[in-house]
Amino acid sequence: MKKIIINIAIFATVLFTACSKDVTLNLPPAPKQVVVEGHIEPNNTAYIYLSHNFAFFGTTTISSILSQDVIHGALVTVSDGTNTDTLKETIPTLGYYTGSKVKGVVGKTYNLTVVTNGQTLTASSTILKPVPLDSIWFKVQPNKDTLGFIWAILQDPATPINCYRWLAKRLGQDTTYIPPNESAFDDQFFNGKRFEFAYQRGALPGSKATDDTDAEAGYFKTGETVVVKFCTIDYTAYTFYSNYYFQENNNGNPFGSPAPIPTNINGGLGIWCAYGSSLDTVICK
Repeated sequence: MKKIIINIAIFATVLFTACSKDVTLNLPPAPKQVVVEGHIEPNNTAYIYLSHNFAFFGTTTISSILSQDVIHGALVTVSDGTNTDTLKETIPTLGYYTGSKVKGVVGKTYNLTVVTNGQTLTASSTILKPVPLDSIWFKVQPNKDTLGFIWAILQDPATPINCYRWLAKRLGQDTTYIPPNESAFDDQFFNGKRFEFAYQRGALPGSKATDDTDAEAGYFKTGETVVVKFCTIDYTAYTFYSNYYFQENNNGNPFGSPAPIPTNINGGLGIWCAYGSSLDTVICK
């Protein structure tokens, strides 16, 4: 019996080795499209990033993105149906545009228009009523001494298809609110229920900060003060972010495959998302 098993194993090895073949695919270049990432929330003006996409299998660097793919000089407007705000390019190196007049109001719909290089892109999103967290606290993880996650309790409304996104900022350390991996979720499994959950600390893309690369990566730390931005979002935004994280987590997976990410940008890619946001401050101790 052992001899038979060994022979079968040898045969299978030879068979699969003999059948392997290197294949070179000549993929067509990806069509250049405009990519939008924009938000508006209660009592704040709109902000968006504009760039171009690049080939999935192509070679790129941060310097090439900043010099070739960031979009400058676009005409960007946001309207609430009554007033229109023309956004200014406040950080040219990042293609970052901000508004100054129209501020978000719960229940209102905001229409985005981007005109660049003869192209016109449009999108709309409504600020939904915020669903605040019931409670929120910091908890040290077992055997981690001073490192831990932020926990929260959410009472989800009984209405179906409520969607949320979590972002956090450490005061005095982070310059913006940073989403962790899998920051968006829906209430498919806890609709109308009281739900306890936790989130790790996110990091900016490409961050080389020590606490984003050493044993503290992904953790909050005792002594820090953290502001959590908890947002209600519509289902379109949820599907964008959930698919985005799915594709990001597939990166390097030999069994994964790239797939289009849903978008609400007419004429381009990306997301225009209105946040129904609420803020909570946590002192980590």
